[in-house]
Amino acid sequence: MQIVESKKCTGCGACSNICPHGAIKMTEDKYGFLKPVVNTKLCINCNLCKTVCPVINSKICLEERLQAYALIYKDDIIRLKSASGGAFYAFASKLIASGGAVYGVVWDENIKAFHSRAATLEELEQMHGSKYVQSNTKNTFKEVKVDLENGINVLYTGTPCQIAGLKGFLRKDYENLFTIDLICNGVQSRLLFEKYKQNFMLDKDDDEFITNINFRSKIEGWGKYCTEITTNKHSYKIQNDLYPKVMDFSANYCCGECKFNKIPRAGDVTIGDFWGVENFNPNLNDKKGLSIILVNSTKGKKILKQIEDICVLTSVSLEVAINGNPNITGRIKSKGKQEVFLSKIQNPNISYIRLMKKYTKLPFYVIVYRILPNFIKSFIKKKILKKN
Repeated sequence: MQIVESKKCTGCGACSNICPHGAIKMTEDKYGFLKPVVNTKLCINCNLCKTVCPVINSKICLEERLQAYALIYKDDIIRLKSASGGAFYAFASKLIASGGAVYGVVWDENIKAFHSRAATLEELEQMHGSKYVQSNTKNTFKEVKVDLENGINVLYTGTPCQIAGLKGFLRKDYENLFTIDLICNGVQSRLLFEKYKQNFMLDKDDDEFITNINFRSKIEGWGKYCTEITTNKHSYKIQNDLYPKVMDFSANYCCGECKFNKIPRAGDVTIGDFWGVENFNPNLNDKKGLSIILVNSTKGKKILKQIEDICVLTSVSLEVAINGNPNITGRIKSKGKQEVFLSKIQNPNISYIRLMKKYTKLPFYVIVYRILPNFIKSFIKKKILKKN
């Protein structure tokens, strides 16, 4: 039995969470993406899985006109730990302080990404930083429902398709549910991520193991894309890391035609980095991180109000937000290289390093663009690229 065509499935986990007989397990396919596998011996053909699948039933009905803000969390220590300006921590810490529960992505002991529940600030610490790989939502949709029905305020954070999956699973609106979706560039292959970790460990001691990976370390400042890998023995700083540079080629098939990473948004609030801030207000960029947030609903306005005392908020036009983050309105496609790349990463005879170098080699026109003066770059963006 197939719930939805594999290439269209986002791997959100709504189907496995809803199955009353545990007949559906989320399993990695040959490319390393989580897909549902149905045990036909346990399946009773109730079709609940199809009822909650967000791809089959894609409805996003957030009613309010979007409002955009630049956000800086006032605590610099927290902000430096965060990927951007500390927006997630601001919303999450306030909810936890009021007795609520937060769901976000953490690493397990094997450095695999999965969604987990946090009810304390100590547990929230594990959710800092960008993971850059598909997260397994596991049983968190069911856990959220229990929390909601017990009257607990819940904040769930994830990719737009995961938020859509959660809402499909719940099948009704809860006043005490608040959602944050990420400005998404596609979810990366778990197979490629395993190869990345294996390659990193090749020259390490036999008793050394990875304890944390931060793909957006601010050791060199916000926006420098420095990866920091911590092991039980050392901390390693990797500049010009190849792994984040192949995001367009290593994303799930469905990401190229995403139904959820667009306007209207799936979450009550959307968060990401405020790229392009230099064209809006350069004074906002102190190199410690800056978030762009979109408030998409009445609930979004409510939780924004609660963080005004711990953040610096600056109103921004939606046009400015989209100019810096075009993925707000739809994912940038990989120009046909995605299928070829994904087929190669599963081949054990192909060198990981050679493959990554091949796909991250910059075209000549990009190299030329990078050395141009800023005023010429601005002209190209405004007068030429915008027309296309």
